[in-house]
Amino acid sequence: MLNLFTDNITKDSMRPLILFLGDSITADGLYIRLAGEWLRKHRPDLAVELAARGVPSETASGLSEADHPFPRPCVHERLTKELAEAVPGVVVACYGMNDGIYHPFSEARFAAYREGMLRLSAKIREAGAKVVLMTPPPFDAASMNGQLLPAEASGFSYLAPYRDYDLVLERYAEWLLSGICPADGIIDLRTPLLEHIRQERSLNGSYRYGDGIHPDASGHGVIAQTLLRELFHAEPGDMA
Repeated sequence: MLNLFTDNITKDSMRPLILFLGDSITADGLYIRLAGEWLRKHRPDLAVELAARGVPSETASGLSEADHPFPRPCVHERLTKELAEAVPGVVVACYGMNDGIYHPFSEARFAAYREGMLRLSAKIREAGAKVVLMTPPPFDAASMNGQLLPAEASGFSYLAPYRDYDLVLERYAEWLLSGICPADGIIDLRTPLLEHIRQERSLNGSYRYGDGIHPDASGHGVIAQTLLRELFHAEPGDMA
């Protein structure tokens, strides 16, 4: 639990807006809505606002695969404006899913992700807000409808990803969890979501975790539970 972070968020001196930045998983907003609904019902004393400002296809690295229908947007193209308009007390950011651009691991792409996350954290702190980084959710190949490609293939994209792309995301998550990127808190989404997928599939072998990239409603529920537990010391139970 992010004890210091939670203590700060409840102080009167802390601005009450929590700004969520991320890609299409954040743009969907379901996990943010679930968390907000729980807080309004069970913790009305916390006068905080949760603002979802995710952008589909976005990265922190500035990379884009050749087969993407348009160059992927990068959070750094809008970050200054978002921070100035929202004036958040806390920014929660989740990037990584798109940053490996669905290719096998490469040091160059990994370096671009690290540099992008370091810049993101520094810019948020310069704006006077707390920084909370979330690990990228897992990629679940078993839930994919499209083609999965071996490492020796070419033309990787979100429509035809590397079949072991989750190993790339594992590397990105491990780097975040190492604490090398300065932040007031790091939230591990990967571990509870992998456990959720394993549990659901043990009960139903045909369980689909959304489309393999974007979580289903139950996955969003797990993210909301994790946020509430880590940010607010809450134990909301099943939110799916």
